[in-house]
Amino acid sequence: MTAASGKIIWDTDCNAACIGRIVEKDTSKDVLIQTDFDCPGVASTFGWDIRTVQPKREGDEDERITPCAHSGTDGTVSCSECGVTASEFIESAGEYLNDNDGAEADDPGYFGND
Repeated sequence: MTAASGKIIWDTDCNAACIGRIVEKDTSKDVLIQTDFDCPGVASTFGWDIRTVQPKREGDEDERITPCAHSGTDGTVSCSECGVTASEFIESAGEYLNDNDGAEADDPGYFGND
């Protein structure tokens, strides 16, 4: 089986109790995204990169330390390598989604397989 090949759109103006929805471009079918726990995965689909969230040097909010790839997390759990928390990943992903209403991507399988 292969992932669906259609296009999907991120919509934050969904008039429902949710963070947003993923809309299949060709059919207008949608999937509501209702919990902040889903933000990292959805945001990744639309171009967010977990590596944009980096730990801060203690005592200096603006100075970053050596970048971490966060290879042990998908953003829903804290990074065991650098200590960035799940909350920090989720917040960053949520902000990305809020800022990218209307973003379009290839469907990785939200609407089934071909």
